[in-house]
Amino acid sequence: MGTTLRKTPLHAEHVARKGKLVEFGGWEMPLQYGEGILAEHEAVRERAGLFDVSHMGRFEISGPGRLEFSNHLITNNVVKLDPGRLLYTPICNESGGVLDDVTVYRRDESVLFVVNASNRARIWEWIERQAQAWDGEDVRFVDRSDEWAQVALQGPKAQTMIASGTDSDLEGVGYYHFAETQVFGVSTLISRNGYTGEDGFELYFPAADAVRLWNAILDAGQAEGISPAGLGCRDTLRLEMAYCLYGNELSPEISPLEAGLGWTVKLKRKEPFIAQDILKQEKSEGSKRKLIGFQMEGRRIARTGYPILVGDETVGEVTSGCFSPSLQVGIGLGLVRGDVAEVGSEVSVDVRGKTQTATVVERPFYKDGSHR
Repeated sequence: MGTTLRKTPLHAEHVARKGKLVEFGGWEMPLQYGEGILAEHEAVRERAGLFDVSHMGRFEISGPGRLEFSNHLITNNVVKLDPGRLLYTPICNESGGVLDDVTVYRRDESVLFVVNASNRARIWEWIERQAQAWDGEDVRFVDRSDEWAQVALQGPKAQTMIASGTDSDLEGVGYYHFAETQVFGVSTLISRNGYTGEDGFELYFPAADAVRLWNAILDAGQAEGISPAGLGCRDTLRLEMAYCLYGNELSPEISPLEAGLGWTVKLKRKEPFIAQDILKQEKSEGSKRKLIGFQMEGRRIARTGYPILVGDETVGEVTSGCFSPSLQVGIGLGLVRGDVAEVGSEVSVDVRGKTQTATVVERPFYKDGSHR
């Protein structure tokens, strides 16, 4: 008997717009709509696209110990944030592997964790486990995932498309800042961040208002060419920016330092966090593996799991790859032995038994995004 896939509050809208629905992390989600992945990719790069990301988990931590407890869970530092700001961070296990990469919002009276859909149960259990051993001030945590919906409006025209729907000054909401306001009459937490390399927002609001707000945004952006967008272009857009995808570039067996996320690991923090000593040791000794970005010669596409070679020696494997719609070249990310990761060096990829030359390049691949 097959597993029943979960559906977001916007599922009927995806069906009505003839979205191609696929399984993703236990959810039935739109891969693309009628015009296809390339058209949606172009819409986000040039105008704006609207993504349903309600499948992600949303956990709220409150109580007098909320900041210190949240900081214990993550490698970054939420204590240093003022209310109204957010950050990106890994959550690591005791051995330094990544359990999830999350965004963390510092609200006035709580901290909001936004986690990947596939890791929702794992991270909730991890929070419960850590809370049982916590000897600091009291904390409370609530799973808001089913109460709230979430969409991402991404693209250089995102702000102008919804400016008429709110009295708040969206221009004053800086990169990795957020406001709690009304958007088209719906109580919304709106933050300026995203996963595409373009300007834009992520919006959190009551699930009961999801259809109303989704359609209001699409109606408001229609004149400027907004497009509903699915998982297909979300992946090509993030890969052009060399953003990590959990399950590909990140896993419990990959450390944030190996994945190139050292900037999110605050090793000098006075407040200890899980795996701090392990990661300090890795930093001191040097990571044995490193994440690289590479550009293929020719039009062959490197797929996840393909071997990466130097000469006849396998030195790693592809973690993500695609043909870049914006750059019109094959690009990819790979985890390789640390001594072969230098930018400009030549490697090859075993593409179904045939080797294809590739060059290690600087990340991101796409450098013209509108993100601030």
